[in-house]
Amino acid sequence: MKRILLTTALLLISILGFAQTFEFGPLLQYHRTAFTFEDDSKIVVSNNSIDNGSTTTETSPHVAFGGYAAYYTENTFSYAADLFYVSTSSPNYGDNVFHSINLIPTVGAELGNSNIHFNLGIGAGFILNEPSFENLKDVEPINYKSIDGIIKLALQYRIKKVLSIDGGVLYGINTIVDEQRRFHFYLGARVPVNLFFE
Repeated sequence: MKRILLTTALLLISILGFAQTFEFGPLLQYHRTAFTFEDDSKIVVSNNSIDNGSTTTETSPHVAFGGYAAYYTENTFSYAADLFYVSTSSPNYGDNVFHSINLIPTVGAELGNSNIHFNLGIGAGFILNEPSFENLKDVEPINYKSIDGIIKLALQYRIKKVLSIDGGVLYGINTIVDEQRRFHFYLGARVPVNLFFE
């Protein structure tokens, strides 16, 4: 009985080894960051509903760096988590910059057999500072948050065991100061260092 269990376990491990891939390594991204907030404009949501419009500020460039781990199944689904540091600012708001560490779990699926994956994630940003925002018309330096929620939508091109290139948007779910939400779009690369030596 022990031999049968051992043989079955070894068989399952070897099958699973071919059916999936686990990878981890560093990531580096170029971000354009901005803030969004509700304005006085009105938009029609449905026949009987009107909602507030929003304004997005001008964008600033920032570099994000960190690491990731990802698990790819044989049927082209993926489960991943990114952990990275990035800043958020806008030329509209002078030298006021938020620094954050962000953790975003994602799920994804390959589009056909194209090596292009669509990723959707929701995570949290941990804000490390409180900029002053003094003498600005659009921002009152009130209601600072130390954590905000983040939605991620991205496309990723994966060269197996070598490199992944991805681009997408990060959108703040809740405000981090006054009525301001973070907004990023980015382009980046990630390297699966654990697969280099296989």
